[in-house]
Amino acid sequence: MKKVKKQKKEKVIKAPRVQTIFCIVSLVFILGCFGFYGYRLIKYYRIYNPKGDKGEVLTNLSTAIITNSSLVYEGDGLYISNGNYLYKGENVNNYIIYSNMLFRIIKINADKTIDIVLDDYINKLNWDSEYKEYKDSYINKYLNTKFVDILDKNTLEKTTVCGTKVTLISEVNCSSPDTNNYVRLPSITDYLNSLNEDKTYLSEDNDFIWLYNQSEDKIWYSHGKSVSLGDADKMYQIKPVITLKNTTILLAGDGTKNNPYRISNSKKIGVGTYLDINDDLYVVYEEGEDYYKIQSNKLIKSQIFDKKTNVYEDSALKTYLEDTYLKNIKYQDLLKEVKFKDTTSKVGILGIEDFKFDNSLKNYFLNDTLDNKVYLYNGSLISSKVDIKREVRPCLGIKKDLKIISGNGSLYAPFIVEV
Repeated sequence: MKKVKKQKKEKVIKAPRVQTIFCIVSLVFILGCFGFYGYRLIKYYRIYNPKGDKGEVLTNLSTAIITNSSLVYEGDGLYISNGNYLYKGENVNNYIIYSNMLFRIIKINADKTIDIVLDDYINKLNWDSEYKEYKDSYINKYLNTKFVDILDKNTLEKTTVCGTKVTLISEVNCSSPDTNNYVRLPSITDYLNSLNEDKTYLSEDNDFIWLYNQSEDKIWYSHGKSVSLGDADKMYQIKPVITLKNTTILLAGDGTKNNPYRISNSKKIGVGTYLDINDDLYVVYEEGEDYYKIQSNKLIKSQIFDKKTNVYEDSALKTYLEDTYLKNIKYQDLLKEVKFKDTTSKVGILGIEDFKFDNSLKNYFLNDTLDNKVYLYNGSLISSKVDIKREVRPCLGIKKDLKIISGNGSLYAPFIVEV
């Protein structure tokens, strides 16, 4: 008999373990890329092609500005630089209404967030009583406690402050960014980038505006067409800068001063809202639980503060406002007693820390004292003798339950209040 040869079993060659792991990792990587870029595609499609609750097509603000504006390479207008769109020059259509306050667009960032700066300044204050880091300064605390309270943070991104010391403006960099706050001052870069032929929309020729940049012992500020270093105890102007989200929707406007971009149709009264009450124009500068404090948008005839005292509560000015000025107001039923420094009344005057809107108004008394004098709000914060006649900017306390007839709350279309 023939012997039957046993067939040898074929050996199964297994893939090396390293190769298997590589294939799995590659698959996970590919799926991760699909997920990541798919998410980004959907996210940015929604940002740049927004829709309302009913499916209606909305207009993204940054997209609309870029699409509808003609880029320029010289002169005043909108420039592109390193992926950012920024405005240069004096005559540019970059006006925008935010919380009924008039702002200017500084730039559209690469991620389509938008940096905006208040068109007017809100006060004149010192940086601090002594030199300090910006994050620890009085001016930063003022902005990020008092001013930030009037903002709707749901519409904002946190803004960036570059804390690197600047000795020469040719060596500005951002090696230590701080993104912890919603409001800041303008920077050297903001200011220099806005210049065209020594003109800018950011300031007037005689403005002294604090910038957030510092050297080793002084603080930078802008004046006219230049930037300089100043001491911390100087009283310079404050222009807040905030950053709008890249999802901000454009509702109306073309960026001109008479027709600024509008991103809200809210009829809510808040700080910065202008009110027309019986043809008297006011602006809200403080909001309480059941009251508004409003400052007149015009000055009344010159008065002395007093013949002797610099304490407002004991002054002849307080007596004049309560016994003469107040009695001539025809809408008494709207008024409410509120706190003006150390006194409670329906009428008073501003203090140093109060927001001051429309800074074309100057040379009026404040209720703060310096030695035997009182402070005066002028081209700068100065002191005055009490027995010299000065302008008076009266303020009122009013109830919150106001009925609005028309308007949008801006300076050019104030809310008309039913009397």
